[in-house]
Amino acid sequence: MAKRKLDNLTFIVDGDFDNPFMVSGYTFCPQDNQKFDTGKVSVSDNIKHKQNAYVEFKGKQKNSVIFRGGRVGVSIYRSQERKFLEDLLLIGSILTARNWNFFSRRNSTKYPVVSRNHLEYISKDATECEKHMKIAVSKLENSDWQKQFENGFHLVMLLNHANILNDESRFIAMMVIWEWLYPHLKNPAGATPSDESNNLKEIIYFILNNYWTQKVDVSLKSSNIFHVLRNQLAHSGKLPINRKYAEPWMTQLKWPEIQQYLRFFDHLTQIVVLKTLNIDGENSLKVFNFQEKLDKFLQTGKII
Repeated sequence: MAKRKLDNLTFIVDGDFDNPFMVSGYTFCPQDNQKFDTGKVSVSDNIKHKQNAYVEFKGKQKNSVIFRGGRVGVSIYRSQERKFLEDLLLIGSILTARNWNFFSRRNSTKYPVVSRNHLEYISKDATECEKHMKIAVSKLENSDWQKQFENGFHLVMLLNHANILNDESRFIAMMVIWEWLYPHLKNPAGATPSDESNNLKEIIYFILNNYWTQKVDVSLKSSNIFHVLRNQLAHSGKLPINRKYAEPWMTQLKWPEIQQYLRFFDHLTQIVVLKTLNIDGENSLKVFNFQEKLDKFLQTGKII
């Protein structure tokens, strides 16, 4: 039985992870000696890495799907192919808003700066996480899915972008995921350059319509705030919005209101990416009134 120490396997309350769960032959276990603080979460808990779990497995591991062909090790002569366990750690990080990682890689230059990323909890506890991860695995192991989504490259992008600390920079990075998803949703047989588009309004509307056909209003095809915000930040680099083609209500938004739109876009991108894994996470964001905001946005283009 092989065993690896893991960091940051945390759910909404640490104490929710008190029993092992198994996915694809890997058993994720809480650390026996960890001490839970069930009081309110401090800011430092979102920064500090905690070795609070381990994973056990038997036999030879399968190679990674998401990082297919990638290698880890100190040199090309002392390295190995990345394993499927890394795929599960990435999926877990997206589902729990925590950067699941190997304790042994703390000294790596690619190790996350903080323990919490800028996504939100979809899996509330270990039981839900096990269920969601098994759904994700069924997609990862599907050859048609691998071809359509290039082995899940958008999952890597989502986690990388979710670890950008600056709101504006993270928003622009998240928009790149939508640009990537557009041709891959448009052509399930395998995206080609001819499937791509430079029209952000078309890209955003197409993806919204793909997942919320019965709700999205056609007006979002010609005008939406995220297209305007992306151009504002990319070409001007400052706020408030002053693009001539922006609707009047957009130019009147103050920073606290704009920040709400930026945060909503983080949530929306996370939900869209999870839908490509057949995971419906909309109802998990009740604390942020996500469903209410989503319905309003799809119907009116606004969330406030």
